[in-house]
Amino acid sequence: MNFQRLLFVASLFIGSVCTSAAYGSSNPHLSADDCNVSGFTRYKMSAPKTDYEVKQQSDSAMQWMHDAKIGMFIHWGLYAGPARGEWNMNNKGIMPEEYRKLAYAESGDQYFDASLYNPKLWMDVARSMGARYTVLTTMHHDGYALFDSHYMNAFSSRQTLNRDLVREYVDACRNSGMRVGLYKTLINWRYPGYYDVTGTDCKPNKFGYTTAAWHKENARLMKEELYSDTRTLMTEYGKIDMMFWDGGWLAEQGGDRDAAYFWESYKYVEPDNQWQVNPYFLDRDEANGKWLGLIGMVRKHQPDILMNPRTGWIGDYTCDEGPKPVTGKIRERIQEKCLTIAGPWGYSPAMDDESKMISVGQLKRYLADCIVRGMNFLINVGPDRHGCIPEATSRHLAKFGSWVDGIAEAVYATSAGPWQPVDGKYGFCYKDNRIYIYLLGEYTSDQLALPAMDKGYRVRKAYALNGGYKVSVKQKGQMVTLGGLNPKKDDVEVIVLELNKNI
Repeated sequence: MNFQRLLFVASLFIGSVCTSAAYGSSNPHLSADDCNVSGFTRYKMSAPKTDYEVKQQSDSAMQWMHDAKIGMFIHWGLYAGPARGEWNMNNKGIMPEEYRKLAYAESGDQYFDASLYNPKLWMDVARSMGARYTVLTTMHHDGYALFDSHYMNAFSSRQTLNRDLVREYVDACRNSGMRVGLYKTLINWRYPGYYDVTGTDCKPNKFGYTTAAWHKENARLMKEELYSDTRTLMTEYGKIDMMFWDGGWLAEQGGDRDAAYFWESYKYVEPDNQWQVNPYFLDRDEANGKWLGLIGMVRKHQPDILMNPRTGWIGDYTCDEGPKPVTGKIRERIQEKCLTIAGPWGYSPAMDDESKMISVGQLKRYLADCIVRGMNFLINVGPDRHGCIPEATSRHLAKFGSWVDGIAEAVYATSAGPWQPVDGKYGFCYKDNRIYIYLLGEYTSDQLALPAMDKGYRVRKAYALNGGYKVSVKQKGQMVTLGGLNPKKDDVEVIVLELNKNI
């Protein structure tokens, strides 16, 4: 028998061992592809890449996000008044001069008065759901700033309420030990030039704008406001941990990357760009005197900040937005799953009705699917026009948080692995000398044959973390089979393996 033939036969033997279950029965849920016969794989984030001359953050800078796992997204602005979501201005084609009335008492029961706004109470909700960081919309696409914007064409809460709502928010975050995240839109519906940046080709829109030469300068002013506001947010509110960019596309067409030339989402601005930002709103690189682009400016003032890719720059982490299931392998870098608890992202009556929210069971499944793939989970809430997160929303998230609290050791500061997940069945994460197995609701067998462990590892004991029962262990060499499992259909169960040494 030649050497290649010997290797082939050996591989068949190893594969059969991997798919063999306890008590002589085979495990239909574990294929040879799922079995890592070489033992554990300690998954690490891919090496930082450089894009537009800006390098992604290092593993050490990303560590807090890796450990935090759960965040609370907060969409709040003038759109809370009509209670039809954050895209209401666009959906209804409401002109800016009409829309701005929502910031004043003349709008009646749609008036954004923020009269009950107390961000400490928001932090209480975040903590009750298990969040370790929060992200607030400092400005959505409607162009209303919740902070003290210094731009000459600003429309802000400082003007209409004489309050800097972002200042109050960041102070509350820090006082509660929550990491500070800010959301900032690039686009601004207050500027017709958004749909016609060249002034020669106005794209379809619901506001009735048509091609006009002056739109090019109007688009430049929109971009200039973005630079001015970004510098304000990065320099006047202390350390910011995360920046969630949004709306990088132009005229609601194409992708964020396609529009980077306009926003100059680079380290440096380009001297021949057609939409030059006044140097008054720019910053220089102290090393060479060059004017900094959008991303270069942020990195200068907040060197440790984490950013998503929606400016067109590659981003430090990626986004998976919306309710579609989380599937696939462990991610190469942190990916953040974000979805809204009910209805649109801004306040709507659905946030007052638990029956219309994503169920607690579904939230548990989303989190489990994220944990075993090295992802984070960002859950959105929409406070009402007074600044209150609806009681029904708070109550619903507290139920989810109670479950998270019961399995906290299998959530925070864990790493995905040491084996790849199997969609819909199970997945793994680990920390120190423990492996946590998430049974994902579609796995109903009372047995589970695991992929191979590293040589020298032994399972000391196994038990259900949130089920209160012991699990039998049968180990032969690197192979382990668990028995006596009691998973519940359409629910998440966490099994703990305590090993003889750290992974």
